[in-house]
Amino acid sequence: MSRTTSDAAARPVVSRALAQVTSALSSGGLLFAGTFLGALLGYAFFVVLGRSMTPDDLGAVGSLINLSTILTVPGLGLQLVTARGVASQSAPAHGRSGGPVDGGLLVGALLVGGVPALLLAVTAPLVAPLLHLPSVAPLVVLALSAVPMTVAFAALGVLQGAERFAALGLSALLVGVAKIASAVAASALGQGVLGVIGWYAVGWVVVAVVAGALAVRGAGRGGAGEDGPGSDGIPDLERGGSVTAPSWWAAGIARARAGLVGSMPTAGLLVLSSLDLILARHHLSRDGSGVYTMGALFEKVAFWGPQFIATIYYPRMARPAERAAAVRAAVGMTAAVGVLGVLVAAVAGDLLTSFVGGRAYVGELGHQAWVFTALGVALALVQVLVYADLADHRHGVGALVWVAVAVTVGAVALWHGSVAAVVATVLVCVLGLLLVAGTVVARRA
Repeated sequence: MSRTTSDAAARPVVSRALAQVTSALSSGGLLFAGTFLGALLGYAFFVVLGRSMTPDDLGAVGSLINLSTILTVPGLGLQLVTARGVASQSAPAHGRSGGPVDGGLLVGALLVGGVPALLLAVTAPLVAPLLHLPSVAPLVVLALSAVPMTVAFAALGVLQGAERFAALGLSALLVGVAKIASAVAASALGQGVLGVIGWYAVGWVVVAVVAGALAVRGAGRGGAGEDGPGSDGIPDLERGGSVTAPSWWAAGIARARAGLVGSMPTAGLLVLSSLDLILARHHLSRDGSGVYTMGALFEKVAFWGPQFIATIYYPRMARPAERAAAVRAAVGMTAAVGVLGVLVAAVAGDLLTSFVGGRAYVGELGHQAWVFTALGVALALVQVLVYADLADHRHGVGALVWVAVAVTVGAVALWHGSVAAVVATVLVCVLGLLLVAGTVVARRA
């Protein structure tokens, strides 16, 4: 073959590669914008409350909001299972609109959301004393919010699997808007912990309605698969087909079961990412837990900020031909963003702490900002590995995360003399997990 012929043959490959990169950057930019702005508004939630609530009440809200993150575990499992099914239907097509939007998915979401709601409501009398809450009312209201949360996550799964990242970014932005609106409303009305959680629950209802409308609108333009049960006995869950009305309940139960099973690999991650605030609330003084809540904002920014990277590459991880390259790209990009964040927090810790929490927190948190940020980065990298494992229908990394949860609880029980001691102990545990999980995924790639 002549050089001219070789060059001609290579041009289509190069053109396709450049088109894919351009598309990824465009989609990533839209998703990042929505996710980033939504996250900023979500963190401003604590900034607003930090100026209108006592450290004791702020610590209570912080523990409840992180408990709500744990409530999203089954919903996230349903989202990822749904996204994996939509993404594996066919070759990648950014912006395609097909997806399993039907009554079965809605029923499945309602069932999945009802599990954590019922569990929290029943155990509220036991949980309230552990979090030093004066009554069970905030926990009951928080439990009710689990249902619209899960409906929203089901819709996001359709958008993610179809790689409709603009709509996904808009939904992420709306979550942040709803969250900051709850803080502003409660502060303006002079309401306490219960008022904040009440408005927070209302916000999730709004998010569920809007995200569901976006998913249905897109699915109405796209083609779905044929009716009928999938090879695993789940009606079209992995192919995005429609389900007729008489079989909605059967399909909903099957999807709920798949979502709960699929949530196990991510359950440990979300528990681990929320565990430190709950442990701080339990082991530290009430004022100390408030200080830790403010410091954890750096951790949450570093954890959730790069989440759009794992979200973008997850559909590609579900396709065998693209899996290895997608995992490497997601890990590399997350690490690069994380290192930059740690450096910024190390250099400007006092300034950032003053801006976020006020001068009162600088003395104790300014020099610890980079540690909280490093913890968030480590958790973000673990998230990429969990997604990579789940996209390949595996659960090994998820099991490792649960082991890390147990180790972290035990370690903090031994070393919790101060805010610095708690965050340092959790960081060491997560870095150990990252090393082991990274080795497991690298061997399989």
